[in-house]
Amino acid sequence: MSNFLTVLKKELTDIIRDRKTLAFTIILPILIYPLMFKVMSTAMTSSTTEAQKESRIVLQGDKNSSIAAILKSQEGIIIEDVENPSEALKNGDIQLIINIPNNFDANIASGKVNDVEMLMDDESNKSTAAAGIVSSIYEAYSKQIVTSRLQEQGIEEEILTPFNLDIKSGVSKDGNINQLGNYMTGMLPSMVVLLLLSLTLGLASELGAGEKEKNTFEPLLSTSGNRSSILWGKIGSLCIMGAITLCFSMISLWISFKQYISELSGGGEIAFSLSGKSIALTVVFSLLLIVIICALQICISLFARSTKEANTYLSGLMMPMMILSFIPMFLDAKSINEFFFHIPIINSVCVIKEAMVGIFNSQHILFVLGWQIVYVVCAVVVAKIMFSREEVVFRS
Repeated sequence: MSNFLTVLKKELTDIIRDRKTLAFTIILPILIYPLMFKVMSTAMTSSTTEAQKESRIVLQGDKNSSIAAILKSQEGIIIEDVENPSEALKNGDIQLIINIPNNFDANIASGKVNDVEMLMDDESNKSTAAAGIVSSIYEAYSKQIVTSRLQEQGIEEEILTPFNLDIKSGVSKDGNINQLGNYMTGMLPSMVVLLLLSLTLGLASELGAGEKEKNTFEPLLSTSGNRSSILWGKIGSLCIMGAITLCFSMISLWISFKQYISELSGGGEIAFSLSGKSIALTVVFSLLLIVIICALQICISLFARSTKEANTYLSGLMMPMMILSFIPMFLDAKSINEFFFHIPIINSVCVIKEAMVGIFNSQHILFVLGWQIVYVVCAVVVAKIMFSREEVVFRS
């Protein structure tokens, strides 16, 4: 036990002292989320602001109609006259093309229905924002026409609305539908696995192949500590750093996402909370995942001749795990097929996802817990076997 603690202390000290590794594997992931969401928020907000300040539109058809006059009177809307509107829309020179049917006002006066066509560039944020602005203007004008017709007939406007459908949440206490919170619930379990895979990648290559390159591996093996203590010390240090970095990264992700939503919604908040039971279950399965992933990464790092080779192998391990972690993101937490609880990575994400919506299915939890224990034992046994073989440890 004392040998294990000595190795653990030594590995943690080396990680903390290595400023480059510390910066790129721990500090950078924590800082990248605020920066990423800030850039996204600025880009989306600027597109909407630009569209509100200036939207260039081409009118085709009845340009002298009342519906055309409304657009011409709007501040920030510029009516353009170009030879090839479709090409101009594609190039981003204009944001919308509006086709107004001939005799628009005459048709309105006679009670006929007009079909106004609005062409937008769905690949452009500015064009999409401009389409939203024009749609709201035309909806208000359409409502104004309907109100006018009803008044001419002496009919109250309320006759058009025989009843109101009030949609509320039947599971939340306040009845509010929490789409953003549900989005976060679906995303967080997958993000836990993705962060675990990426955050420990650089550290794992340094703990095995990195020591071979620095010629510090042989002196470590020649100490009084047995190989099991050295192996567990390396896995333990990687697990501890992975858990610490995961906590900070999740906090950074959560704060950044809340700020991002607040900026987009003009001060809106995300109603998102987890029970103590949900948090406990998430922590347990996250810790088991950390041990599995770290043990596998140490295996690969020990097998590799250099950090470059280790990073290549670790990237190969990372890709299928990333794909598996993404699959549950699109599953309904309340109707997950039992088949998914027997697939590595997917089963852990599914149980965490269920816990976050308040589902604690004992059968699912025991299934996944059993599989996780099997994975942990297999990963550790493989690591121990590899670490005991000279042709692997001293592979060159």
